[in-house]
Amino acid sequence: MATAAAGVKSPPPDALWVYVPINLLEIQELGKFAVKEQNKKHPWKLTFNEVYEAWKMTLGADFGDLYLLLLKALKDGMMVNYQTIVWVQPEGYCGPEPKTLVSFKELVP
Repeated sequence: MATAAAGVKSPPPDALWVYVPINLLEIQELGKFAVKEQNKKHPWKLTFNEVYEAWKMTLGADFGDLYLLLLKALKDGMMVNYQTIVWVQPEGYCGPEPKTLVSFKELVP
């Protein structure tokens, strides 16, 4: 069962997500990474602002972790909320990239 901190939204249903404090440098860096990767895929020219909520799912020692991030980015002069999932491979991973952008979508109010 997922753990929720006071004042934080519920984690995704049917998953083993654990709340991660957003003030960790690693979390903000993952948000910047997600925006950078999304900009490579689409000509949106998003500008990262901040991660305002973060959740982590440990996949195991051989598979790394998934991070579900809710973040804000500037798009065409407007601040927009996004949900992204980043896969961070474990230390010693031999693949081409230690991090992979799994999904990136705009959150509709």
